[in-house]
Order: sequence, then structure tokens, then C-alpha cells
Amino acid sequence: MTAEQVKPVYVLFGSDSFLLDAARAEIIARAIGDSDPQVAVTPFESDAELATVLDELRTLPFLAPRRAVVIRDADAFVSAHREVLETYLDNPSQNSTLLLVVTSWPKNTRLFKLVEKVGQAIDCSAPDARRLPAHITQSAAKRGKKIDPQASQLLAAWVGTDLGGLDNEIEKLALYVGERPTITSEDVAKLVTASGGTEAFALTNAITDGNPASALQCLSGMLTKRGEEFKVLGMLVWHLRRVLAAQQGIAAGKPPRSAIPPMPYSQQQAFVDMLKRRPLEKLQGDFRRLIAADLAMKTGAEATAALQTLVVQLCV
Repeated sequence: MTAEQVKPVYVLFGSDSFLLDAARAEIIARAIGDSDPQVAVTPFESDAELATVLDELRTLPFLAPRRAVVIRDADAFVSAHREVLETYLDNPSQNSTLLLVVTSWPKNTRLFKLVEKVGQAIDCSAPDARRLPAHITQSAAKRGKKIDPQASQLLAAWVGTDLGGLDNEIEKLALYVGERPTITSEDVAKLVTASGGTEAFALTNAITDGNPASALQCLSGMLTKRGEEFKVLGMLVWHLRRVLAAQQGIAAGKPPRSAIPPMPYSQQQAFVDMLKRRPLEKLQGDFRRLIAADLAMKTGAEATAALQTLVVQLCV
């Protein structure tokens, strides 16, 4: 995007600090190009004087295509100076970009409509769990990579809504696969989980086989340090979601082999056999047990014992 295409006002709203920081950095980069931020960007806090802000916006840029004026935590500033901001946006400076960072941005105001007309409002709220795979796909695409849907779901289950953590993991994965265009579930397991990956898939394979002794052995290999228990829980969420999707496909009329997720041929029959042992009613109980284990771990229960109990229940 060229400097001429940069809008005179942007509003970043939401509470996710990672998204807010990323959007602010991108807009400033668009506005000032390669210019020195020390001379092209003026930051203000919420108690900024209106007259000073307006003076900055109307000052011609020096050694830069535009000036960027940023007001952080601007909710109070917007509330106090709404009418003046509306007047300014009727005829904004074409040499400056005003960037307002707020928590909320109600749609039922004239200021909202003016920003829609001459600028842009960007939602920086953290996506909920259902939207995480789409966010991961977009983040991988920015790095020139595709990510397999199963890999995206697994990464979402392991890392959750920590978008900064997700971005770091996707960056590592993009570097790890090198010239290869697609990030796979195996890549995620090898790189993201501290267990090195083999135990992760061995655990779900043992559960698929209905082998509690093997599953418990794999679980022991995964719980190598504090915090790994929630990655294990994420792996189990991923596994149960795959089973649920397959059962829903069968309920819709698909043959079992067509309903199961992509996997090596050698594992397909074991998965089909597991589906026979886990009808929808029993699978619903599995999800309830998983939720109970998650709650117990978050309220002080010993993680290893809670996971051992859960893993055995998923096998039988």
C-alpha cells in the first residue's frame, strides 16, 4: 500500500494486546514508510491536550510521506472530544494519519460513521476458539505457507487463544519446514510439544487401539515439565473432535472409511474399530469427562492423576 492510499484515520478497538500492537505497527509502517519514527510518529496518552493533537495533525511531515499521530488508551479522549473529532473528520488533514486505540467502539455514533467513510476501524478482539484455526491459517499465509486443517486444529488446541504464543509457534513452524509449502500435524507435534512429538501421536494411537497400559506409558513420556499437562489436554481435545466429526459423518450417511479424517492406511481400521466402541452417546460422556479433568486441573487437582484417569476412561 502506498502512502497516498493510507487513510487519514484508523481506530483500533478490542482488548487483545498482541493484535493491537501488530495492527498499530502495520499502519504506522504504511503511513511513514522507511522514515524515522522519531520524527514522523507522535505518540500521546489518553490525557493528551486536544489542541496539541490537532496541531500535530496539521503540521506538515518532515522527511516522511505522512505524519502518524497515535493516541493510546483513547476511550476517555474520544468521549471528551467527540464533537471536535467529528468536525476534524469532515475535513481531515491529507498529510497525517490519526490512530486511535480504544477498548470499545460503538456503532451508533456519528463518529463511527465518519470513520467508516474516510478511514477504517479494525477489530482487535481475540478470536474465540472456533475462529482460531482460521486465524492460524491466515498467519501461516502471511509467511507464505499453507497449514493442514488438522495441523491448524491441533495447534489451536495446544496453544489456545494466546495469539502472541501462536504467532511465535507459527513463525518457528514456517522456518522449520523450510522450502516445503505446507505445515502438517507431524510438524506441529515435533516442534510445538516439548515431548518431541512421537509420544503425542503414540498417545492418541494407543487410545484409538483401546490400550490403556500403552496410553499411560505414552502419557508419562509427555509430562516432562510443568505446563505440558495442558498440551496433553489439547491433544486429547483434538483427538475427540476428530472422533466426533467422523461419527457425525457416519450419522449423515457416510461409510465409516469415508468419514474418518486423513491418516495412514495402516491406522484406518483401528480408527473405524474405535468408532464402533465410541458411539455418539459414549463420546458425549468422553467430552464431559475431559471438561471435568480440565476443571479439576485448573482448580488445584494433581495434573498427572487427573490425566491418567481421563486417558484410561477414553480407552475403555
